[in-house]
Amino acid sequence: MKLINRLWNDKPLALILFAGALFRIISAIFSEGYGMHDDHFLVLEPAQSFLEGEDYNDWLPENQTNPIPSGHSWFYVGIHYVLLYLLEFVGVLDPKIKMLVIRIIHAAYSMLIISMGYKIVRTMSSFHNARLAGLILALLWFFPILSVRNLVEMVCIPPLMAATYQMLKFEEKKKFTFVILAAVFAGLATGIRYQAALFTLGFGLLLVIRQKWIPAIVFSVFWALAFFATQIGDLIIWHKPFAEFSEYVRYNIENKTTYFDRPWYMYLGTVAGLLIPPVSVMLMFGFGYGAKKYLAVFLPAFVFFVFHSYFPNKQERFILPVFPFVIMLGVVGWSMWKSRSSFWQKRNGLYRGMWVFFWIVNSVLLLFFTPASTKESRVEAAYWLGQQPDFNNLIVESSHSDSYVSPPTFYFGSWPNYYYTTKKKPAERLANSEDVQNPKNKPNYVFFMTEEHLDERIKRFEEGYGKEIELVKTFEPSYIDELLHELNPHNNNQTVRVYKIKE
Repeated sequence: MKLINRLWNDKPLALILFAGALFRIISAIFSEGYGMHDDHFLVLEPAQSFLEGEDYNDWLPENQTNPIPSGHSWFYVGIHYVLLYLLEFVGVLDPKIKMLVIRIIHAAYSMLIISMGYKIVRTMSSFHNARLAGLILALLWFFPILSVRNLVEMVCIPPLMAATYQMLKFEEKKKFTFVILAAVFAGLATGIRYQAALFTLGFGLLLVIRQKWIPAIVFSVFWALAFFATQIGDLIIWHKPFAEFSEYVRYNIENKTTYFDRPWYMYLGTVAGLLIPPVSVMLMFGFGYGAKKYLAVFLPAFVFFVFHSYFPNKQERFILPVFPFVIMLGVVGWSMWKSRSSFWQKRNGLYRGMWVFFWIVNSVLLLFFTPASTKESRVEAAYWLGQQPDFNNLIVESSHSDSYVSPPTFYFGSWPNYYYTTKKKPAERLANSEDVQNPKNKPNYVFFMTEEHLDERIKRFEEGYGKEIELVKTFEPSYIDELLHELNPHNNNQTVRVYKIKE
């Protein structure tokens, strides 16, 4: 304990980084699977499919009837393509080992959020506030598990923070080098996550408000160059610049209410809830209170937040890049307010109690979520099936629904072009397909990914497909999958049953 106290006072960043690394390594080792659809099926599946000579999402023009870009940046997918290529080059073929390496890389990369956060707050404020902000960034309950996921919303955060730090240095020293570096980091962030362009808009507005016209032009030029460098694939694939970005903008405008149409105040509740009230309210107040003095930290995040609050299509993960900025400026701004408030000057006990409550709740959640695997049943079923010597292909049975749940093909260790059934595509249609009868494509296993109407579906499949099936393996969801399903039935974290098709 004495060593910890000494480090906390003498070398706090080292101690904070150690704590953050510990929990991120735990997540990297134990938290298998994927969180949402996008962090797997829009990153790993296309990257691995390209290595296999396939095109999982039909993103390439030669695999489309009327070729149009998909609206997804190739930059982050391309990084994974290179990683997977290098892993296979050195003989790492097992999908789980590949993912372990990728999670460890993401865990190490996410440490930049902690170190940059500490440096940014130390630039703005006191040693005490830098320690507090750094500790929250290291140990906030959902950061370790999300840091090891392939979420572009998390991956774009370090370059955004680096851009913010450089902009703070520019405001302090007025050197163009800092503007150029800020622009480059902002361009990289935008290449990872297109919506990070809203942060860039905030940086530009900052320079305009400060009437720094030449720096604003320099920033715009170097941001465009950096962003263009991340989108060079568009020239190779589509023979025109920013093809994917343009399609992304068009598609989202035309489909702004297709998926969700949620109220403008949703993200206020998201931030307030995930940062654990009442401390979350303090941090949100501090974020606003410190805005005028530290506009370089406030404005980009505020522009990003306001746009997402206005835009109807809202998902909780979209707002993740804002959290470090609310934490950093929130700690500083609240400290400024508290030092001037007679109410809080007289109530140090209440203030300490609020933080004790925060850390107790955060610690419980941190221990619960950090090692949790997500979408475990789907991953384990796919991985197990890929290990079976007789595995040739499979059918995903979903005749009770208009759609089907995509299996994570990456974990098969091969690239079968699997089949599926739905209400509109029954087993009879598959049975009569010449493609299915081809020995190369012929399925010999079936996935039933939910227990809904299970007996009816088994009977319907056997009658329609004309063959009996037998249960060979059952995979249950993880404890966190079950909890998320109970909290929100929209999370389809089902039991997966694997059946063998009898010959």
